[in-house]
Amino acid sequence: MRARALLSPFDPVVWERARTEALFGFRYRIEIYVPEAQRVHGYYVLPFLLGDRLVARVDLKADRREVALVVKAAWAEEGAPVETAAELAEELAEAAAWRGVERVEVEPRGDRAAELSCEVKAVSVG
Repeated sequence: MRARALLSPFDPVVWERARTEALFGFRYRIEIYVPEAQRVHGYYVLPFLLGDRLVARVDLKADRREVALVVKAAWAEEGAPVETAAELAEELAEAAAWRGVERVEVEPRGDRAAELSCEVKAVSVG
């Protein structure tokens, strides 16, 4: 099994934005202070590390009322491997279990939302 993780905006891998862009070719910006109409990827986007590459990003929200981890948007980076959606679905299921929610839901925003939605249905939380 290779490394796989959703990264916080404050993770050392992405904290120094210029270094992240130079090393990974991954331009990452926190968009929580950007007006909604001007956001590119979403409100609170987490990079997804697979192996030694940043291959995707997801905008996540915990919906405690509905007991779900909601993927508001899912985007893959150029050249992301074919297994990205499946690996991301597994990681999201682990994150949902850690957060104490029962399921993962994927909204239809982003270039990988449809594929991720299918993969999430095949994975159980917990």
